[in-house]
Amino acid sequence: MQSVLLFWLCVAMCAGAPAVGADPPHAPGETAGNEAGNITSAPTTAAATTHSDEILRERRADKSPRKSLFRRAVADTQAALGRSQAALGRTQAAWVELNAVMDRRGDVISKLNMILKKLIEEKNRLLDLGEEPLKRKKKDDSEDEDEEDEDDTEEEEDEDEGEEEEEAEGEENENEENDGANNSTATRDGFTDLLPEECQVGGARISCKEIDMSHLPIITDLSISILELPGNNLTMLPSRGLSGLPNLEEVDLSRNLLGDSSISPSFFMNLTKLKRLTLDGNNLEEIPHLPPSLEELRINDNKINQLLSHSFKGLSKLLVLELTGNILYEGSVDPWTFKPLIILKRLRLDNNRFASIPPGLPPSLEDLRMAHNQMVEVQDRVLNKSVHLRVLDLSYNLLHENSFYPGAWINLPMLEALDLSYNQLSVVPSHLPTVLRQLSLQHNRISAVPSYVLSHLRPGLQSLRLSNNQLQEHGLLGKAFRGAYHTLVELLLDANRLERVPSNIRHFRSLQLLRLDHNQISSVPVKSVCKVRMTGYSPLVALHLENNYIDVKRIRPAALSCLQDRRRVVLEPQTHSEVL
Repeated sequence: MQSVLLFWLCVAMCAGAPAVGADPPHAPGETAGNEAGNITSAPTTAAATTHSDEILRERRADKSPRKSLFRRAVADTQAALGRSQAALGRTQAAWVELNAVMDRRGDVISKLNMILKKLIEEKNRLLDLGEEPLKRKKKDDSEDEDEEDEDDTEEEEDEDEGEEEEEAEGEENENEENDGANNSTATRDGFTDLLPEECQVGGARISCKEIDMSHLPIITDLSISILELPGNNLTMLPSRGLSGLPNLEEVDLSRNLLGDSSISPSFFMNLTKLKRLTLDGNNLEEIPHLPPSLEELRINDNKINQLLSHSFKGLSKLLVLELTGNILYEGSVDPWTFKPLIILKRLRLDNNRFASIPPGLPPSLEDLRMAHNQMVEVQDRVLNKSVHLRVLDLSYNLLHENSFYPGAWINLPMLEALDLSYNQLSVVPSHLPTVLRQLSLQHNRISAVPSYVLSHLRPGLQSLRLSNNQLQEHGLLGKAFRGAYHTLVELLLDANRLERVPSNIRHFRSLQLLRLDHNQISSVPVKSVCKVRMTGYSPLVALHLENNYIDVKRIRPAALSCLQDRRRVVLEPQTHSEVL
């Protein structure tokens, strides 16, 4: 603005200088000429005067534009001065605003310093959770970092940079803080974050059981394949929470506080070598996303209330699936749920709300457990495709003898063990699987074993458990055990209502364990256990007759003569007050 002012002043001076300086030189000359004319020619004086006036008027006319130009220059100069003063005023206001910005910048720097100090304090608190030797080492490092951070803060306060540069510097300091925390943390077997001292590390296993852990520790170790964290307070599993353990094969997260929203969709998917996963005792309502490498999955005692067609998508290697203690029933299981499980061997659905066996079970299934449900029937051919099924447990349900359709398990060529204990059966059910080897019927209401009910079994039944029923002697007469005399190895008849040793016991050729305790038996006749004409020893290894009404002194030696080791015969104690 000063240069503009000087320019207009120079213009004004240049324009006014010729007008002011031209009149004085010419005026005297012209006057002298006129005087000479008056001397030499008087008649021409009036004409000369008239001519002189005209010249003067012309000069004045010539001077008038120059004065006007000068006035405009002066006016322009004054306007320029006014504009310059206004610009100076705005400049002063901008300067004041700049000072205010600098003051605010100082406040921001102070706040950043406070945040930085809080981060340092939090880091020190986390480091204090580690081992004492490492804590002492970290104390010195933390103090050095505090001094360096304070020096950095003082340097930042001396710098006058823009807000963008300030934010970039703040981010850089934050990254340096995080990197410093990670790099300065002491290590133990490759750990980048100190494990609680209650954790146990041995070989390829890390075990932190019931130590009130609330967050997942940061671990980096390629040698760890087993991680056990049961009985803690974990509520979140971030996406890359176990990214430092890429070789994990077994993870136990049972009995924590995990819900559906607690587990990131990619948390388990990143564990490409995971084979065994346990999530028992949490608050899950759905099956989380799981890696295709999984072979064993246990989600017992949760709140799973439905199984959809995509619940086990991609789990083609799964061998064991346990879902006991949930809220499942036959209507909550999609018929295509188990289709991806092409090699599943063992399925546990105990302690749910099933009234019948769910459809669509995989053909590869070998072991099905559905105890502690509300089952009232076994539908016709519901297990037809389970041709490899070997073990079926339907105990602790509401089944009775009419609950089984004739074709319920007729096409199960490999079913060897059937558990129907703790139900409401009054007789041994018919149409049992042909290859059955073990039949458990204890704790029912059975009062009789129908004739020939076991005769179709091939090669024959090996174990028959009828403990805690309502059997009496007449319920075991006739052909009750026809088809099992040559194969039965274990016969449990304890806790019934027998008053005598059943007469057909002596016909068993392979029987090794016989339990008749806790009945109402009062005597042991000679022909009840051993045949009279038996020349060799009986295969019977253990015989239980305790807690009856037997007078042990009245038992004749011949009654037990076929037993090779009399010490395996249990006769005491007896209910002596009731001895007859």
